[in-house]
Amino acid sequence: MQNKKLPVHEYIIRLFFPPRCISCDCLLPMDAQGVLCRDCEEDIPVLKNREFINPAGDSIGKIFSAFEYEKGIRKAIHNLKFNDRPGNAPALIDLALPRIKLFLFDEPHCDKSPKYDIIIPVPIHFRRKQQRGYNQSELLAKNLAKQTKIAFCPRSLTKNMHTPPQSSLGRGERLRNLKSAFRLKNPETVRGKRVLLVDDVMTTGSTLEHCARVLKEAGATQVDAFVIAIRRKAHCE
Repeated sequence: MQNKKLPVHEYIIRLFFPPRCISCDCLLPMDAQGVLCRDCEEDIPVLKNREFINPAGDSIGKIFSAFEYEKGIRKAIHNLKFNDRPGNAPALIDLALPRIKLFLFDEPHCDKSPKYDIIIPVPIHFRRKQQRGYNQSELLAKNLAKQTKIAFCPRSLTKNMHTPPQSSLGRGERLRNLKSAFRLKNPETVRGKRVLLVDDVMTTGSTLEHCARVLKEAGATQVDAFVIAIRRKAHCE
């Protein structure tokens, strides 16, 4: 990863904006090809099994994930969400895509046969988006759509209730918290389509379940999901 020469313009950019590890935020070498320092790269919690069933319901067909929500990946996602590091989104997709690509295409080595018609990010309420400056799931979905050439529909699914963060709630509270929280602007967007939902982390699956239920009720023929990371409890139950 370190022997490929960078373009001259990239070196110039890095003179003013030195590359940093997306996890621990340490400075990387000017010619670094990766997005993680050596220590963090060796500490990435890659999942052996990367296909899951949602424990929160059956509106989602399958959930795909590359990493456990621990160690360096947890820090990188935390930086994306809370430390104003939107550049972590494409970096995380670059790390995850090679590990889940076989689930997205009929032929994993051919990008011309995707299993999905559209990619939709899990939305956040506009107030939270204003506070953060962006929706991290939208950034992830946008970069995934760009690399897979699957249509990107960022504003079709919306969150019309400003609910407490899911991470602060228990399992039962999570389900009640999200009841009627999501809506679809235009059902025609998903009717008859195979949809891939994208989010950053799955904890109990309740958010994905509520989003998928809205999409299914609007006529989506298939709804699966991709998340960067899954909390340990979610895939060990």
